[in-house]
Amino acid sequence: MAFKNNILSFQGNQPTEPRFVLREEYRNTVNACRQALLKTVPRLMESMFEQLDDALYALADKAESDRQQTAFFDAMREMRRQREAIENGFNRRILLDYDRFWQSGPEPAGPGRAEGRDSDEFSLVENADLEEGLAVNNMISRGENRHYRELYALNQRFSHLVDGTVGSASNPLAPAVLGHAFHVTIKSLSLDVPVKLVIYKQFEHAVIDSLGQLYGEINGILARAGILPKLSHRIKRRPHYAPAAAVSGSHDVGDASVQDAGDPAFQAELFSMLQQMLGQRRTRQPLEQAQGPLIESADVVDALSSLQQANMAAITSAALSDLSALDLRATLRQAIQARTEVDEHRIQESDEDAIDVISMLFEFILEDRNLPDAMKALLARLQIPMLKVAIIDREFFSRKNHPARRLLNNMAQAAIGWSEAAGRADGGLHAKMESIVERVLGRFEDDVDLFAELNEEFTEFLAHEEQVTELAEKRVTQVTQGKEQLRAARQRVAQEIERRRAGQDAIPAVVEDLLQDGWKDVLLLILLRKGEQSGEWQEALTLVERLLWSVQPKPHADQRQQLLQEIPGLLKALRKGLSEISYDQHRMASLFKDLQACHVICLQGSEPEAGHPAPDPAPPQPVEVAASPAGTPAPAVDQGGGETAPGQDQEPEAAEQGLEASEQDPFLERAATLPLGTWLEVTEPSGERFRAKLSWRSKVTGTCLFVNRKGMKVAELSLEALAGWFRDDRAVELREVNVPLMDRALVAMMKVLKDTDTEGVRRPA
Repeated sequence: MAFKNNILSFQGNQPTEPRFVLREEYRNTVNACRQALLKTVPRLMESMFEQLDDALYALADKAESDRQQTAFFDAMREMRRQREAIENGFNRRILLDYDRFWQSGPEPAGPGRAEGRDSDEFSLVENADLEEGLAVNNMISRGENRHYRELYALNQRFSHLVDGTVGSASNPLAPAVLGHAFHVTIKSLSLDVPVKLVIYKQFEHAVIDSLGQLYGEINGILARAGILPKLSHRIKRRPHYAPAAAVSGSHDVGDASVQDAGDPAFQAELFSMLQQMLGQRRTRQPLEQAQGPLIESADVVDALSSLQQANMAAITSAALSDLSALDLRATLRQAIQARTEVDEHRIQESDEDAIDVISMLFEFILEDRNLPDAMKALLARLQIPMLKVAIIDREFFSRKNHPARRLLNNMAQAAIGWSEAAGRADGGLHAKMESIVERVLGRFEDDVDLFAELNEEFTEFLAHEEQVTELAEKRVTQVTQGKEQLRAARQRVAQEIERRRAGQDAIPAVVEDLLQDGWKDVLLLILLRKGEQSGEWQEALTLVERLLWSVQPKPHADQRQQLLQEIPGLLKALRKGLSEISYDQHRMASLFKDLQACHVICLQGSEPEAGHPAPDPAPPQPVEVAASPAGTPAPAVDQGGGETAPGQDQEPEAAEQGLEASEQDPFLERAATLPLGTWLEVTEPSGERFRAKLSWRSKVTGTCLFVNRKGMKVAELSLEALAGWFRDDRAVELREVNVPLMDRALVAMMKVLKDTDTEGVRRPA
């Protein structure tokens, strides 16, 4: 990239076949926007450093310990020393992203989008500390919510300039780009995570929160240059979507997938399609035409506000069945009549459409299997406020990131794993959602920004919950893995000892006690810590063979001489191994005394007194892990620093057996292929229901671990037991849980309307 006098060069370092070339008449305008960026971002960064110095000093002054105070003062010195490098690095990264965009065009959405960038910028969750990741993600969400109007206008004007589609994910000035650039700039600083969180918070306040002035200035530059001076809020139609006017009973929009509903262009067309289909349905099934004056949208909103305030107490306490039977249109007509004292009136067609779509949306919510009944009843209370939003702001249906939609989607997503049985006291999700619903009902008049504020608050609540949940789930998974590893290791140790004991006529009791009461624990510890490929493991097994050989009769003089030389090293190695497991010293002394007596007998050429007969060798068996009830404690196990887990050599056999069984049993196959992260609704024999997520499945035994939304274990069972759940209809898979509620609902509406259209066409006159 070539820079000349702070002007973007569109000729330097271009690829041989450029994917995008900015039109000549737009270049001065793009450079003018770049000058605004050069002027604004350094000023915001300067403000951030000034606020950061004050914040760190205040924290140091309030520190609870000398260590904390020292950490904050050290951070102040480090940030002052690195300030110039941080500012230059951040500014350079932002300018490179901006210039790359206008030289190469918007990057395509999807998995490949990040390939052209520094991979570190887009691997935040995988490679950075969890708390840093949450801080950056919260910062980005805050910026998108706070500046959604300005960002929408900027996206549309940039789309016009590049003759394509620019969204918040590809806009070079989006909060996501600035947030990730700052993260990459400071991630190498040797600062504690709490200090970095303070830095991220100051960046959020000083830079992200102030982006509105940058967006406003650049939108002004573009508008004055004739780039969509009177911006239309319709997103450019993409060729593969048929125009709304073509929607009919034979239109294939009803075949739209949930993925289509998430597409911004599809979202822009969706309400027009729904309006057209609703109009056709009214034409085929005409209702009695209302007479009287036409009611303006403002009067409809006023009537809804009166319903929201006066009648929500009854809806709040209503049962789910009563909410399902609620006739929103009839209730609204009564409210309008009460306010206008006009018995007959007409509502504008666009408002009628909004009423129909919102009614269908909440019918879908009340029928959605993914939502628990208590949460359905809670979300249903938002029907009137959402209708007001739809009438006030028509972008509610066309803009995927509309704050009211985001709040509804986030609440529905959080409710997926909630269970009635333990949910009322599982950390306050129901109480938090209930509080937000009450505040919407009590405060929402016509300011849609309230939803952005509440969504930001709810997102912060969820971020804290998710952090705690992730740590809890990680811990319970480690414990479960440790249990299985411990069982596999114990069986492996037993197999190795039995294989070496096999074939011997009899084993003295002292040797049996040494092996079973002490040395098997030595082997277990070595296997768990070092792994089966380690030299320590092989030496410990060899010591078993040496011990067994030492107590066998020695009829020949050379054998007795060899034993005499072997005894000191053998006893020393045994004593060292037993001491490492803190074996009882008195017990060890007693065993060694008896062992020495056996050795004396062997040195005399006699046979020690027989103890336990050696068992016949048995083929190794795959490790079996029985289902354990929820909450069963398990020992924590040293994972051995990533060494090969015991029992790994049995994995192909177990996997082959599972594959053969699953080919014969579809329920077992379903259990074996159930994706990790899948949510199930499980019905207990008592009729009580709970929700559980598949968190981990053993590759060795197939054991499945299920957790609740708090990351705590609720079930640990074998593949056969899970298959039994499916076979007995005790478990129902919750599908499309990661798809936003509104997207699923809108696709369902389109299909319902298409089916209605088709039936209307086929129905005889």
